[in-house]
Amino acid sequence: MTNTRIPALFIGLRYILAKQDNQFISFTSIISMAGLTLGVMALIVVLSVFNGSQGIQRDRTLITVPHADISAEPAFPLWQEAATALMQQSGIVAVSPYTVSDALLSQQGYHQVSQVRGILPAAEIDTSTIEASMLEGSLNNLQPGLHKIVIGRGLAANLRLVLGDAVNLTIPRSNQAGTQVRLDMQRFTVAGIFDVQFSIGSDLALIHIEDSKTLLGIDNLATAVHLRLKVADIDQAGQQVVTSLKTLNRDFPGPVYQGADWSVTEASLFNALKMEKIMTWLMLMMIVAIGAFNIVSTLVMVVAEKQSDIAILRTMGAGQGTIMSIFLVQGSVVGVAGILLGAVLGVLITSNFTVLTQSLESWISPDSLYVISSLPAELHLQDVVLTCSMALVISFLATLYPAWKASTIMPAQVLRYE
Repeated sequence: MTNTRIPALFIGLRYILAKQDNQFISFTSIISMAGLTLGVMALIVVLSVFNGSQGIQRDRTLITVPHADISAEPAFPLWQEAATALMQQSGIVAVSPYTVSDALLSQQGYHQVSQVRGILPAAEIDTSTIEASMLEGSLNNLQPGLHKIVIGRGLAANLRLVLGDAVNLTIPRSNQAGTQVRLDMQRFTVAGIFDVQFSIGSDLALIHIEDSKTLLGIDNLATAVHLRLKVADIDQAGQQVVTSLKTLNRDFPGPVYQGADWSVTEASLFNALKMEKIMTWLMLMMIVAIGAFNIVSTLVMVVAEKQSDIAILRTMGAGQGTIMSIFLVQGSVVGVAGILLGAVLGVLITSNFTVLTQSLESWISPDSLYVISSLPAELHLQDVVLTCSMALVISFLATLYPAWKASTIMPAQVLRYE
C-alpha cells in the first residue's frame, strides 16, 4: 500500500512543476490557483466589511432601542422595587423606567407622528448613550413640570425645530366606554437635539416621565411604565430576559410579566442584514467555483497529454486507485495552495483595511472632504473557516472526474500506436 502512495504523491507534484515540454499546463495550474486565491480573498474581505457595517448599525440601533424591555399587564405596581431587584442580577448593568406613546408633533404647519418616551434622565443616562449623542442641550434639561422635550435630529429637521422652539404634542384619548375620542394637546419646549446617525431613533422624542403622566392622562405610572435593561453582553440579552422574568414572577407575583430583547424587537432589520450577508457569500462563492472549473480543465489537459505515461504505469502494476491518486494530488495541491494564499491575503487586507482605504482615498481624491476610511472591517474566525472549508470541498470535487477518467484509460489501446 505504501509503495503506491509515495509514487502517486511525487508524480502528482512533478506534473504541477511541469518543465519546458508542457509549460502551458503549468501556466493553467497557476491560473486555477489564482482564481481560488482571488475568490477566497474577496469572500473574507467582503464578509469582514459586512460584519463591521452590521456591528456599527447594531450599536447605533441600540442607542435608542433597549437591550431588553420588561413590562407588566394590567399594571406594574411595584416597578421601583422590581428595578432594584433586577439590578442585583449578574449581567445587568443598569435599569431605567420609561413610558411610551405615539403623538402628533406639530409646529407652524409642519406635522409628524412620532414615538414619545417619558424617561427619568439620570437613569436613562445609565442605560443608553443618547446623552453622548447630543448635538445641543442635555437630557438633564428635562425637569418635571417644565414641559421640556428632547428630539432626534431627523425629527428636528422635518419640523424645522431648533433649540428653544415650541412644539405641540397631540394625542388621541377615548372615554372608558371607547365610544368617544378627543384630542388632547400640550405644548413643549425643545431642550435638546441628539443625532444617532441612523434611521432608527432619528425621529424619537423624549420628555420627563412625570410629564408623560399628563400626556397619557394617567395618575399612576404603574399602568404604563416599562423597565429598560442594559446588559453587559448584548448577545446574551435574550437569556437575561428569561432570567429577569423568572425573578419577577418569583419575587413580585400577580401581574403578567412580558419581556423582549433587541434581537426580537428589531428582528426584521437584523434578519434582513443576515440574509444579505448570506446571499453575498453565495454569489462570491461563484468565483471559487470558477477557479475549481479551471482545475477541471487543467487536469483534463494533463490526462490527455499523459496518456502514454498512465499506460506505462498501468503496465508496471499501478492500479486504478494509484492513477486516481496521482491526479487527486495534483488538483488538491493546486486547490489547497490557492485557498491558503487567499486566506492569508484576505486576513492581511482585513487587518489593515482602515490604512488601505485611507491610502486609496488620498490617492484617488486628495482634496475630497468625504473620507471612505470610515468603512469598518471586522474579521470573524467562523467566516474564514467556513469559506476555506467550502472552497476545499469544491476544489476536491473538481478533481474527481478527471482523476476517474485517467484511471479508466486502457494501456493496450494507448500503447498500440506508440
